Amino acid sequence: MRLVLYSGGVDSTTALFWSMQTQETHALLFVYPSRHNAQELAHAHAICEAHRIAHHTMDASALFAGFASGLLAPNTTSSAIPHGQYDANALSRLVVPFRNGIFLSIACGLAQSLGASEVVLANHAGDHPIYPDCSRAFIDSMGAAIASGTDGAVRLLSPFCALDKAAIVRLGIELNIDYTQTYSCYEGGAKHCNQCPTCLESIEAFAQNGLTIER
Repeated sequence: MRLVLYSGGVDSTTALFWSMQTQETHALLFVYPSRHNAQELAHAHAICEAHRIAHHTMDASALFAGFASGLLAPNTTSSAIPHGQYDANALSRLVVPFRNGIFLSIACGLAQSLGASEVVLANHAGDHPIYPDCSRAFIDSMGAAIASGTDGAVRLLSPFCALDKAAIVRLGIELNIDYTQTYSCYEGGAKHCNQCPTCLESIEAFAQNGLTIER
């Protein structure tokens, strides 16, 4: 069995459906104080319910108390989110320190408790320059820690680590994923802002695959 870290966004939805092709798969959703978490959770729950995917929701809110990041509440002013394409300098303030490390540690413990042998993280190549906990070096190190800490019972999979978002969407099309049901927007509004970096990245990936998607 696999446990997929699931946000309801383009990348993790693709990872979830990719995993379900070959293994029994559960989704792990996190409650934490990001400005877009409520919308992510709503979409993630809806997708899991619609496809009858077993899912678990962990409240990790308290773990991020005091963390410095423009992506976390109470930093909810529109000016906290830069608009435009990914820029390392502008986006550095949106990094949530060691978020994937924290989430993966929890996922590893839950996976071992559920009898799952693999944990899946949907980081991709476009994340690497900005988010250190999405890099291949991080994945390899965290994978080694997970294997060691579970005596080999759980391993970390990062199927998209060398792929860009367009390639992920291409795979999703093959898997018949309805991307209109996903949510990937840093602003956290009911509708995608279509101006923040993650919105623009998704729009570009869709366009490279001949898709025009309104979300």
